[in-house]
Amino acid sequence: MAITGVNTYNSAYENTYAASRKEAAKKEETKETTVTQKSTETAKESSNEEYLKTLQKQVPYMKLQMGYGLNTNNDGKVNVVDVNPKLLEKMQNDPKAAKEYTQRLKDVESALKWLDNYKKLVGSTVIVRHDYIDENGNLSHFSVSVRKDELNERLRKEAQENAEERIEKSREKARENAEEMAEKAEQLLEEKIASSKDGTIYLYDTDMQTIIEAAKEDNAGKADTKQQAQVAGLNMDIKA
Repeated sequence: MAITGVNTYNSAYENTYAASRKEAAKKEETKETTVTQKSTETAKESSNEEYLKTLQKQVPYMKLQMGYGLNTNNDGKVNVVDVNPKLLEKMQNDPKAAKEYTQRLKDVESALKWLDNYKKLVGSTVIVRHDYIDENGNLSHFSVSVRKDELNERLRKEAQENAEERIEKSREKARENAEEMAEKAEQLLEEKIASSKDGTIYLYDTDMQTIIEAAKEDNAGKADTKQQAQVAGLNMDIKA
């Protein structure tokens, strides 16, 4: 007489055991993959942090940190710029991208300097500024600045007069490129001051693009002047 119950039990046990081993192997594989991914991510983050330090030396006016957008944790801080980690990876792997986006950071730094100098002139204080550069090198900017109360009325009146005067002048005569860009940026800020009811001025992405262009032209003009002065000095040395 055949004992079929034992065979059925053995077969069921083997199938259960095989399924259990397969599941255990799958879990182990998933665990190893997760560990590998975490290890890779940690290595990338460490590499990005080191690379960010080298970039920081080239733009000392700003404080660079890694981020994924406009960061409200930066409230109360000035000149803090969040940079997307993917952009840092791209710069490390592509020399052309590194050169392009390093220059982009320098342009943003120049624009912030230009803006701060202007606001200092009109007695304005930055209370919030958020800057973020995404993985494609695009800048997002938001800032709020406030003028001192005792200066509000006088500055608003002067700004309105200056804005009207500049608009009129721009219609009468075209300026040199650098002067035109600086005038455009100043006109933008003066119009914002003139239209401000409580002394609060808001700047956004498009405003910063105008200021970046003005700062670039201003820097180019200074470089040309410096070069001309060096050439003049050289000529004087030769004549002597």
